[in-house]
Amino acid sequence: MTITQVQYACEIARRGSMTRAAEQFYISQPALSEQIKTLETELGCTLFRRTSHGTEVTEAGARFCKYAEPVIGAWKILEQNSAELKNAQHSRVHIGFGARARSNGLFEPIMSFFDSHPEISVSFITDMNESFPEAIEAGRMDIAIGRLYGKQMMNLTGKLAIIPLLSEPQCILMSREDPLSGEASLPFRFLNGKTVICGPEGSGDDAEMKELCEENRVRTARVLRADDINAVIALVQRKKGYALGPISFARFFGVAAVPLEEAKDIALNLICREDEKNDILFQHLYKHLERSLLLRTG
Repeated sequence: MTITQVQYACEIARRGSMTRAAEQFYISQPALSEQIKTLETELGCTLFRRTSHGTEVTEAGARFCKYAEPVIGAWKILEQNSAELKNAQHSRVHIGFGARARSNGLFEPIMSFFDSHPEISVSFITDMNESFPEAIEAGRMDIAIGRLYGKQMMNLTGKLAIIPLLSEPQCILMSREDPLSGEASLPFRFLNGKTVICGPEGSGDDAEMKELCEENRVRTARVLRADDINAVIALVQRKKGYALGPISFARFFGVAAVPLEEAKDIALNLICREDEKNDILFQHLYKHLERSLLLRTG
């Protein structure tokens, strides 16, 4: 016996019609009849009989429904409480929010989404030292909006759900006053002998710079590191060196962004644990951001 079969039986008794009850549950009448036959077989009695006026409840059926109605009421309460429990798990959400999410104007869409969910408290994590994938795996973060670095991808299969939101060219960032700020593109080897600026030692930003220098046989004159994107940009604006970043940094932070000659597009991703990608909050947030980006580019 299942709760669904119990609900079917009580609905037939209320409506006095197998057909109308089937319409209520959006199933076919034969499928409903089969479920009732299965229930009657298990109970060892007949619950309904067909008459020229419709479906009539037997004495056994009337008694069954009398006992079943409180069960259905209790089941509805349980479903409501279960929904509240599901919502409770999202009473606080920790979101990793990378600099690329800021420069692509995603802060306002995210806030408008959570404005419609005032029951949820939101904590934004913007630390350049924090690895978003590791933080999500460890449970320090629920959702992240940011880029992934090459070597991070190798260990993520089956662990994280990664949904690309947009893609943009990777660039060499420099002061707008730099003589080369108007170039259409520059090779990465341009940084040979230059001072470069990146995130803290061990950060994804730092690892990418080292990896590209090794691949292109570039030896920098000096490395300046900062653990805050605003500090990185301030150094670039003051012509203290060059950094890597997306083209969106140019308009957002007020620097020049010259695309790499060896075109390299970087994806901005929405990330969560693989086993939570079908969570209703995550799915609704994704659809909201997707619509916002479509409206902006449309």
